[in-house]
Amino acid sequence: MKPSDLSFIILISMLCLLPVAGADEAVVLTGATGRPVTPTETPAGLTGYFIITSTPSGAEVYFDNAYYGETPATVTVPVSGNPQHTIRVQTPGYDTWEKTYLGNPGPGESITISAALSPSASTGQIVVYSSPSGAAATLDRSATQTTPATFSNVPIGNHEVSVFLSGYQTYYTSVSVQRGQTTTVNAQLSSAMSTGALSITSTPPGAAVYVDGIYRGLTPATIGNLVPGQHTVTLSLAGYQDWMAQVNVQSGVVTSLYPTLASDPKPVYGTVSITSVPSGASVYADGVYIGETRLNSPLVFTQVKPGYHELLVSKSGYQDYSASGLVSAGQDLDLTITLAPNPQQPTTGGIAITSSPTGGDVFLDNAYRGISPLTIDSISPGMHTVLLQLSGYQDWRSQVQVTAGQTAPVSATLLPAPTPTPTRGEMSPLVGVAALGLLIMLARRKTT
Repeated sequence: MKPSDLSFIILISMLCLLPVAGADEAVVLTGATGRPVTPTETPAGLTGYFIITSTPSGAEVYFDNAYYGETPATVTVPVSGNPQHTIRVQTPGYDTWEKTYLGNPGPGESITISAALSPSASTGQIVVYSSPSGAAATLDRSATQTTPATFSNVPIGNHEVSVFLSGYQTYYTSVSVQRGQTTTVNAQLSSAMSTGALSITSTPPGAAVYVDGIYRGLTPATIGNLVPGQHTVTLSLAGYQDWMAQVNVQSGVVTSLYPTLASDPKPVYGTVSITSVPSGASVYADGVYIGETRLNSPLVFTQVKPGYHELLVSKSGYQDYSASGLVSAGQDLDLTITLAPNPQQPTTGGIAITSSPTGGDVFLDNAYRGISPLTIDSISPGMHTVLLQLSGYQDWRSQVQVTAGQTAPVSATLLPAPTPTPTRGEMSPLVGVAALGLLIMLARRKTT
């Protein structure tokens, strides 16, 4: 008998042993990882419930290795089923909580499991001060506090911080968080002024743009909301040498750059470009926070050492995605990741906002939320107002319908503010007196 024939017989035997799903039996669904995501139903009255909560909430729940959404989560179990269960609760920035529970609830009864998560040793914190105080400090385009603000349990890596206060220029910076340390941001806010912009077109295109250390997308790109003065611009593209320059930005002026990148004959690093569906997901490489994915533009991780690297993509309302990839020197590893929604019925939606130029202040229902491009999650379903403001441009406003479980894309093209033109108004008293004097002089000359 051939090995292939034997394999075929074994496969048929296994299929014959599988139970056939009848009309009253539920089919177990599986997610992208192949794990079951919904429990098998049993007749009414023969099921109980595990209610799993955590501090902080919003952590992912795995019950007997099946994903059940984010805390608080409810798991339905048959009362006569296996009485031993493994419960795992995890979220970035905290150690994984895991417990083995013996026993099942009675018919219609509930057992509450509370997981107190401990901060991971691989985190730090960011403290933000502003002058004047009382500004809105936003971390990584999501969490917002009023200054002075303390962001705890922040994963190690580079993070974006923006500080907004009405009547002042928005302050934004990139900071590095080290394990167990506190990073301090002192934002000296300046009175609102006219800003400038950069228009960058590179040869070849597709280079990652960093302005003052903050990732701003791929070339060609237009970056607005830049304070007049010197700014550091860096372009990075796999297989080419980094391009760096000090650029002077002028108020109300779009400064154009046309750099040509030089090829790198002996590249040392590679790059990783990450796009997620939906956007607005947090990306971790080898346990270090990289940034947030964007709509219509990948998140680029530069200066990656060649070899295998672990990748984790996390977004509220979706299952974590983890994988490993091989990075080669001088090459770009381009990844597009589709996240699987959790099996629970979603109650909120999101908005993914892009603008041209980028860097506009984003307001949702008159509340400041960050700088475009920006993805906002956990929005209640219904109609919401999105407002973008950028110095030198007209305000952009739109009504957006938010649907539970979906992320609505919003694309804003900002128009330059019209240049004020002199208008004819009332004659000032001085002008009137001068005109009267001129008439008197003409009258005298005519009489003579």
